[in-house]
Amino acid sequence: MALRDSGKVVVEVGVNEVATKDEAAGVPYTAEEVAADVVACGRAGVTMAHFHARHPDGRQAFTDPQITGDVLAAVARETDLLAYPSYNNADLSVVWDLAASPEPERRLQVSPFDPVQHIRRVLWQEESNSFGVVTFGPDDPAHSRPPYPPELDRLAELGIVPNIAIFNVSDLRWTLLAARAGVLKQPLNLKMFFSDRWVSNNEPDPAVLDFLLSRIPAGIDHETVVVPYAMSSAERCEALWDAALERGLGIRTGLGDTPLVFPTATNAELAERAVERVRRHGLEPATTAELRERCGLTAGAVA
Repeated sequence: MALRDSGKVVVEVGVNEVATKDEAAGVPYTAEEVAADVVACGRAGVTMAHFHARHPDGRQAFTDPQITGDVLAAVARETDLLAYPSYNNADLSVVWDLAASPEPERRLQVSPFDPVQHIRRVLWQEESNSFGVVTFGPDDPAHSRPPYPPELDRLAELGIVPNIAIFNVSDLRWTLLAARAGVLKQPLNLKMFFSDRWVSNNEPDPAVLDFLLSRIPAGIDHETVVVPYAMSSAERCEALWDAALERGLGIRTGLGDTPLVFPTATNAELAERAVERVRRHGLEPATTAELRERCGLTAGAVA
């Protein structure tokens, strides 16, 4: 049963992303800062948290399993909140490294997955309910490319749930076809990104949200979170959050997503506001335990 059927929605926080302390002083960089923010947001009532591993000077550390693992371990010592990192250039090596960690508190249960980083010239074969690869003649090196990202099979083997970023309708179309083909297990965990600054993201308009939702067939089971991202307007953020909640969808907040809009806030304050907004709509934030059960995940390293 979908969480929304019991009056619950996922509340997520993106604590740092690519935001800088110049944009918002509360943006965390170090593993200690990130973990402290994630724990504080968990105590404020969020369901899960997303973070970028970063160096102390703010540089991205996508492929550094030590920094990512330090965040996960520090969070696990305080809470069972689900937290997961980011990645870049289709390189999920940090996920594989942490999956093999001998320390349970450093292992990931949720992994980011961005179709835009992996999908190239794919076609759909309706007669076989499967993907194929578009090629331009016998000399095209695409002939050797698999029809869908093999990383998805490895995530399934490891029992790690992909959290799928939907930046535009093409991402959504591929994801829904992957579910039809059995490449992605349901319920799908979707994050729909909207931005008034990043042109590659969905336009931040409730009508666009309705269009995207209209493309999801009734038979596809999903938990969807709406993410206003790199926004310049607080009013448009709030309109998207309200539209999401009115439709029984989850919401994401955080300084990583909207540093320019909320430059003086902390992540914990934004988490508290998001929880209050959810309750104003007559809903409750789903607990991490409820999301784990929904996704078939085991309990966290710390009960």
